[in-house]
Amino acid sequence: MSFSDKLSTRLMPLASKMANQRHLVAIRDSFIDIMPIIMVNSLFILMNALVFTNVSINKKWIDLTPLSDLSTMVNNGTMGFMSIFLTFLIGYRLATHYIGISKIEAKYFNPIHAGILSVALALIMFPLINTVTPVGTENSVEVAGAYMQTLTSSGGMFVGIIAALLGTELLMRICQNKKLRISMPDGVPPAVSDSFNSLIPEAIVIIIFAVTTFSFVKLTGMTIPDVVTQLISSPLQFAMQSPIGLFTVELFTQVFWFFGLHGQNIVSSVTSPPMLIAIQQNMDAFAAGLPIPNIVTNPWIGMYTLFGGTCAILPFLIAIFIGSKQKNYRQVGKIGLLPSVFNISEPIMFGLPVVMNPFFVIPFISVPLLNLAIAYPLTVMGLVAKSVVIPPWTLPPILTAWVTTAGNVPATLLAAALFILDIFIYLPFVLASNKMISKLAEKE
Repeated sequence: MSFSDKLSTRLMPLASKMANQRHLVAIRDSFIDIMPIIMVNSLFILMNALVFTNVSINKKWIDLTPLSDLSTMVNNGTMGFMSIFLTFLIGYRLATHYIGISKIEAKYFNPIHAGILSVALALIMFPLINTVTPVGTENSVEVAGAYMQTLTSSGGMFVGIIAALLGTELLMRICQNKKLRISMPDGVPPAVSDSFNSLIPEAIVIIIFAVTTFSFVKLTGMTIPDVVTQLISSPLQFAMQSPIGLFTVELFTQVFWFFGLHGQNIVSSVTSPPMLIAIQQNMDAFAAGLPIPNIVTNPWIGMYTLFGGTCAILPFLIAIFIGSKQKNYRQVGKIGLLPSVFNISEPIMFGLPVVMNPFFVIPFISVPLLNLAIAYPLTVMGLVAKSVVIPPWTLPPILTAWVTTAGNVPATLLAAALFILDIFIYLPFVLASNKMISKLAEKE
């Protein structure tokens, strides 16, 4: 067996399990569901930075400073409740999966109840009393009856994930007990029947979570979010911000893609929570005029690697147009050119194909890693800006860097330089493939 065959044999089962594991799929799809509102929030943050609080515009033309409240309002309604939205969706999607595989009959259970229950469980685990510092004072006070936005936004994300996964799993098992269902007479509206079917199982799950949370807080003096942050959130975010974590994730992403599996989708179920926390911290710091804390975020990776889609497909196409004499390459390239401008790489990935193509395995895997190896130290040194905006994924390359960094010229120039570099990296492999294909044709 060749090396690629051996690697495929070992990786395919792992990738397949990750891509179809019900909990990871629920988390991944839920993050995809909330991306539109996150992008809208990013747009308002960008507008706030470039227009509403722009000193030159406010002094020379018209004072737009009061409009900055618009950004605050949008942020409060979107990213400010991100954990709540995500918790509901994970519970809903996981329950929908169980209905889809007939583990529980749809007529006895409505997946919306799993989503609502997940949110309730997360709020139960959030602390009842919070310490805050009022604006304009230095003394802290305790506030009861209010949930902190740090928890309803990204800070409580892992608590929400735990609540959704454990709560839905427990609910599904309890709901399978027919003795706990409340039978309603014929003619009762379905919504009423669904609620009564879920009444006892949901009550049991809520009691279990409430008693467990109450006992833990009283015995340890710590809150559930504090423990989750110390044991899961902080270590995972630290790992993702390190160069080792960054390059490991990117390597696996590209290897999965080479074997025809959607690398981003496979790894995103694990990387999305810490990555989303990191970009929100950046966005909050940017809006407050504070130093940007994190380098590694999904937008930061994307603006230096997704030139036309995964693995810098657009530079690859340009290299084909420059150096390839193969008609099939050029024809497929023409078809996939326009989609690639908007970061849709599948026509080239599977049409050329790039997937499982031994001619391009080396640049396919190494180009994104090389781009990040150049961009990371430059970002550490402060020569280029960090990411503060989540752009639409269809935004063309290079322009993405300008939007992601809120108009940072050095970062945009770096993206353009890497784009050109990638063309020259791909070009020798394109020329080599021409020769190899010609030799094979002659032998035939």
